[in-house]
Amino acid sequence: MIKITRKPSLWLFSYLGLGLAIVAAPISAVELDSRSASVSCALDKAGAKVLCDYRNAASLSIKDVSLKVDGQAAQITDKSVTTYPAPGQSTAIMIMVDTSDPARKNTVNVKNVRAIAAMLAMQRPHQKIGIGNFDSDLHVLAPIGADTDLLKNVLPKIVAAGQATEFYKSSLAAINLLKNTDATRKGLIILSDGKVEDSAYTRADVIKAAKEAAVTIMTLGYLERSSDSPFLQTMTRLAEETYGLHFDATDQVLPFEITSNPFAFVERGARVAFSTESYWGIRSVTLILRTNDGKSLELKTNIRFPDRRTRLQWVIDFGREYWLKLLGGSLLIVISTAGLLLYRRRAKRQAPEPVQYATLSEMDGSRTQYVMNKTAITIGRSKDSDIHLENDSISSHHAEIHRRREGGFYIVDLASTNGVHVNESKVTQCELQNGDLLELGEVRIRFSLN
Repeated sequence: MIKITRKPSLWLFSYLGLGLAIVAAPISAVELDSRSASVSCALDKAGAKVLCDYRNAASLSIKDVSLKVDGQAAQITDKSVTTYPAPGQSTAIMIMVDTSDPARKNTVNVKNVRAIAAMLAMQRPHQKIGIGNFDSDLHVLAPIGADTDLLKNVLPKIVAAGQATEFYKSSLAAINLLKNTDATRKGLIILSDGKVEDSAYTRADVIKAAKEAAVTIMTLGYLERSSDSPFLQTMTRLAEETYGLHFDATDQVLPFEITSNPFAFVERGARVAFSTESYWGIRSVTLILRTNDGKSLELKTNIRFPDRRTRLQWVIDFGREYWLKLLGGSLLIVISTAGLLLYRRRAKRQAPEPVQYATLSEMDGSRTQYVMNKTAITIGRSKDSDIHLENDSISSHHAEIHRRREGGFYIVDLASTNGVHVNESKVTQCELQNGDLLELGEVRIRFSLN
C-alpha cells in the first residue's frame, strides 16, 4: 500500500502558473537526462495505476528509487518495483561479427563463435536475437526474433573470408534493423578488431543513429597483434557514447557479465507502479534514483491522472484551491498597484526640475528651438551631434558650445569647412551673450539665455 503525504499548496502566483502549465502541458511523457537515464510513465489499462519504466546506462549502478508527485513524497514498497522486464516488455538484440580478414580465421571461427554460443545459451524468452556478419556489407544470417535452432545453426557460417571492413556502414545497417523492430529495449553487440576502412561514414554517424533509435551498443574487441590496440578505441567510444559496455576479449576468458547475463547492458532499469487514487489532472511525476556511490539522479515526466471525484468533492476542491487563492491574489495585485502608484507619485514630487541653460532658435521659417541642458553640446550634420542639422553647408562636427563654471558661455569652431560667425564676425572661439546671432554655414541661430 502506498502512503501519500501532502503538503500545503504554494501561494497564488506559483499556483496560477502551475494551473496554466497543467492546461497547456502535453499528455505524452517527456524524457529528461537521457544521457544517463530516462523515464516514461503511462496509466495501466484500468487507469488505476501509473506504470513508470526507467532505464539507466550500464555505467550506473542503482541502489534504490523513490517517488514524488508534484514535488510531494510518495512512499513505494518493494512490491511496487518490478525489475526489467515487466510483463509485456521485450528486448531486441542484433549480434554482428567482423569476418573481413581471412587471416583472422582462428579469432572469428573459434573465439567469436564460442562467445556467441555462450550468449545464446543465456537467452531468455523475452529476448529476440538476430545474428549477422559483415565485411563490405552486413549479411543477416538469422533475423531478429529467429528461433533458437536457427540461431545455433548459423554459427558454422560465421567464417573469416571477406576483404574490406566497412565497419560504420555495417553498424548503421544493423541499427536500422533494430529501429524497425518492435521491442521495449534494443541493443547491438559488435565483435571485431576495431579496424575501419569506411570513407563515406564516421563514428559520429553511428552514434547519432544509435541515439535516435534508442540503441545501446556493447563491443567485444579481439586483437591479432598487441600493436593494433589503438584500433579498439573506435569500439570503446561507440560503447561509451551510447551508454553501453566494451570488453577487450583478446586473450581473456569471457567476463562473468557476458557468460551470466550477456544482455544486461541494455536491460538496466525497472518499473515503478503507484496508485492514481489521490490525484487528478496533469501532475509532475519525479523518480529519484540513488546510486551505490551515494549520488542522486532525478527523472521527471508529466502524467494526466483520471478524475474520479464526486461533483460535491469537485466543487469543494475547486473552491479551496482556486477561489481563495484568486481572492488573495487580487488583493495582492491591488496592494502592489497602489504601492507602485504611491512610489511613482513621491518620486515625481521629489524629482528635480530639468536644467535648461540656454535656448538656440533657428532663424528660418520653422523657428526650430533647441534646449541646451548640458554644460557642453555639439552642433553638426552627424547624427551623433546634440543638435543635428541637415544643411549641406554644415560640417559633420561643426561647433561646440560650452558653459563655464561661473555661468558664462562660449562657442568653439571644430575646424568646420564654412566656419562659425558670431554677429557677422568669423571666430574660432568666442564668448556668447544673450541674443547673439550665430551663423554656421548657411544656418542662422539665435542664442538666448534662460
